[in-house]
Amino acid sequence: MLTILSFVLVMGVIVFVHELGHFISAKRSNIIVDEFGLGMPPRVVKLAERDGTIYSLNALPIGGFVRMRGEDDPTIPGSFAAASKKARTLTLLAGALMNFALAIVLFASRTAIMGVPDTTRTGALVAVVAVGSPAEQAGLRPEDRIVMAGDTQIDSLQALQNHTQQHKGELVTYVIARSVDGAETLTKVAMTPRVNPPEGQGALGIQIGEAMRRATLGEIIWSGLQMTGQIIWLTFSLPVMLLTQGASIGELGLMGPVGIAATTGDVVRSAIATDTLLPVIWFTGLLSVAIGITNLLPIPGLDGGRLIFVVVEAIRGKRVEPAQEGLIHLLGIGVLLFLVGIVTIREVTSLVNGTFPGLGLP
Repeated sequence: MLTILSFVLVMGVIVFVHELGHFISAKRSNIIVDEFGLGMPPRVVKLAERDGTIYSLNALPIGGFVRMRGEDDPTIPGSFAAASKKARTLTLLAGALMNFALAIVLFASRTAIMGVPDTTRTGALVAVVAVGSPAEQAGLRPEDRIVMAGDTQIDSLQALQNHTQQHKGELVTYVIARSVDGAETLTKVAMTPRVNPPEGQGALGIQIGEAMRRATLGEIIWSGLQMTGQIIWLTFSLPVMLLTQGASIGELGLMGPVGIAATTGDVVRSAIATDTLLPVIWFTGLLSVAIGITNLLPIPGLDGGRLIFVVVEAIRGKRVEPAQEGLIHLLGIGVLLFLVGIVTIREVTSLVNGTFPGLGLP
């Protein structure tokens, strides 16, 4: 039940934002929108009607939809098909652009909550101290920073790991930076890294985090743009990886609807366990970018497929016959549904067998 509700909410937001982009662009392009629905049909209630557009609440709580007049009939005045090539192009692009904008906002908000690495606070930040470990016995606390180990300066997690590995079973003096009443003081503690630590614990019995500080507005905005750009770049590099590196679809983490739903449930459970919305924010942003890119693919039935026909019209100087274009889009949707069905069967089998790979969280 948690997985289903999580999937409906996350996908609902993403799809609604996508359709809102189409709606706003169509209205600004003077394309008549017959209905803008919250959720998917059947209609439950007509909320309002303004400027010829019905605003409705629908039974299936997944996203929304925009029903533009005459999407495949250019003979109808004010229809989508009768609009200029520029208006149709902007309207088709608007859904994906809104998905990208949503991702930018989500990734930026994630940075606003988390902060950014504080490069002025060197050392290895202690995040968790295990019960009964050498670190607990030495009096280490979360938020302490290990800045020296013996005669070695510690400026990273790797430096601490290397030193610990080389001095297992030896008594080592560590210099700890600790904040007391707002002022940071240095203190020394002695610990012996364990040769055979308990399962799930390291030699010292600590988990290392990263010193963070509050991000500036510029850093927050840049992080949203940068993360969205990185995901877009990675997505377009996947075909190259498939061809040049021989990677499989499973290895690349590509998922269908069942996989997305299962992973959404895992992400929400992780958020509940850690008492933070950060995993949900990250995954929703990732999924929003993926939905935006998918809709721009040059496949009949998708926004990208319709854009191809606008490009063909611009090159030829005349449009493809509406009946032919409509048939091609219908066939494209049929092929997509068939492929989704195959992927769904594969993912259900993986879930039943316990071999579904899932998705790692940052």
